[in-house]
Amino acid sequence: MSTHSKSQLTCFGEALIDLLPHDGEALLPIVGGAPANVAVGFAKLGGKSVFLGGLSQDPFGHKIENTLQHYGVDTQFCVKVNDANTALAVVQLDQYKERQFSFYRDNTADIKVEIDAFDSVSWPENGIFHFCSNTLTDPDISQVHMALLKRAKMHNQLISYDVNLRLNLWLDLTLLPERVERCYLHCDIIKFSQEELDYLCQLGNISCKRYCDWLLSLGVKVIIVSNGKEPVHVITKKSELFVDTPEITVADTTGAGDSLISGFLFYLSNNELDICTLTENTHELKQAIEFAIKCGAYTCTEIGAMPALPTLDKIV
Repeated sequence: MSTHSKSQLTCFGEALIDLLPHDGEALLPIVGGAPANVAVGFAKLGGKSVFLGGLSQDPFGHKIENTLQHYGVDTQFCVKVNDANTALAVVQLDQYKERQFSFYRDNTADIKVEIDAFDSVSWPENGIFHFCSNTLTDPDISQVHMALLKRAKMHNQLISYDVNLRLNLWLDLTLLPERVERCYLHCDIIKFSQEELDYLCQLGNISCKRYCDWLLSLGVKVIIVSNGKEPVHVITKKSELFVDTPEITVADTTGAGDSLISGFLFYLSNNELDICTLTENTHELKQAIEFAIKCGAYTCTEIGAMPALPTLDKIV
C-alpha cells in the first residue's frame, strides 16, 4: 500500500476541546470533534485532508488550528470567529472505558458560521466529503450544513456520513429524526453505531433491516454499523458482512469510530476504488473494512483521540 492516498478528503463540522480525565482530579484538554478527528485520521495515514469549520479566536481555538496543522490537515478554509468561545466536551470514562459526554456548546464558534464563508472552497475531482450530525442540532448551522452538503454533491464528491448522535446536544429531540434523515438522500456511505441505529429505528417504529433497506433504496451504497468489540456489520445491496474485531486491551474508546471511518475512506482512496466497484466486490469490501477495524482498534489502545489515531506503519 502506498503512503499517499489519491483523493482529497474534505471534512465539515465541529472542532472542539475534549476535557479528558487525567491523574485523578485533573482534566486534560485534547483537541477533538468527530469531523476534525476524521480529517486528522486520514492525514496521519498519509492522505490529503481539509477541514471546514468555525474556529474561535480564544486560546482553545488557536490550539485547535495549530493541532490540525501539526497533523497535516489543511485549515485554509476554516472560518475565524471573533465573538464566540470554543465548544467543550467533558469526557468521563466508565468502568468499561466507554465515554459519557457533557457538552458546553452555547453560541460557540463551530455553530456560528455562514454558508458564504465557504464560497472560496476548492472542490477536487474525485474527492470525498465527510460530515456528522452535530452540525444539525442548531437551526442556523443546520442550514449551512445542508447547503454545503448539496455543494459537495454538485461537485461530485463521494459523500460519507457518520451519524454520531450526541443526544444531549439537541435542545429539542423531536427535531432530530427529520434533520438527521434528510441527509441520507445525498449519501454514498453511512456509518452508525448499533446503539444509534437502534435509536432511530425505535423512533420510526421500524426494524433495523427495513431501515437499512430504506437507506439502500434512497441510493446509499454502503452502510457500516459498529458495535464495540462485536463484529462490524456491513450492508450493501449485493452483500451483508459481519467482520470480527481483534482482542485488545482498551485504554480509551474516544475517537474509535472516527478512526474506523477515516481508515475506511483512506483505504478506498489509496486503492483508487470507486464506491460502485466496492459494492460489487465483496472481497475488496471486506479488506477495506478489515483495514478500518485495525485503525479503530489501535485507537482504543491509546488515550485521547487525535494522538491515538494511527499512522500507516502501525496498521500494515
